[in-house]
Amino acid sequence: MDTLPDLLLQTLASKVAFAPDGTTRPLESNVSMEEAEALYSAVRSIQPVRSLEIGLAQGISALAILAAISANGLGHHYIIDPFQRNYANCGEAMISLAGLADRHTFLEQFPEEAVPQLPRLQFAFVDSSHLFDFTMMEFVLIDKKLDVGGIIALHDLWMPSIQAVVRFIQANRAYQICRDFSSAIPAPTLRQRSTALVSRFLKKVPGTRRVLNPSVLDPWSTFRLTNLVFLKKVQDDSRDWRFHRQF
Repeated sequence: MDTLPDLLLQTLASKVAFAPDGTTRPLESNVSMEEAEALYSAVRSIQPVRSLEIGLAQGISALAILAAISANGLGHHYIIDPFQRNYANCGEAMISLAGLADRHTFLEQFPEEAVPQLPRLQFAFVDSSHLFDFTMMEFVLIDKKLDVGGIIALHDLWMPSIQAVVRFIQANRAYQICRDFSSAIPAPTLRQRSTALVSRFLKKVPGTRRVLNPSVLDPWSTFRLTNLVFLKKVQDDSRDWRFHRQF
């Protein structure tokens, strides 16, 4: 297998997912085709020995990741979702139907229970609660397991809570935005170009960083991200206990 699995493509086209008893459920809360392709490309490139996904839902992202692991010929994928039953266990059913079950371990636990027990990781994808504090907790738990050079991907950047998580990571942790796997970013609108121009001007004014919120000096539009971001770990955390940078 060196492409997205047929089951994933058929499910996105039909907009229905399969439950363990063979019945169907309307497809919801899934990554898009472009995002599935980006996840597949990332895992094919990184070739992680062990990877993690938090939030299974109906299994579209898991199918993309597991297909890449299968194509790599190595790797094992851990999936955490304490609420898989809310999706009629479709995610697990879809993985089995695609013939990829032996490449993963499913943990029906909360991340704070499961992640500390996992081995070292090289890739992780977070698409779970989307609350700021819960997502930050998941990031911190994963960071403790993620090798330097590894990548963590976050989904649903249209949400202010996830944008705030990315802002914190960029301001306070040794991670870089990796644009190697994402789809092309649309050209900036006139409003976005104007916003970027104003922000560049404001940052040149002495003392503005002391009085203006970072969201004013660096509006979200200037990050130039789509709905899925890949963050590469540059080094292990070495901050002084007093360190904090506004985000």
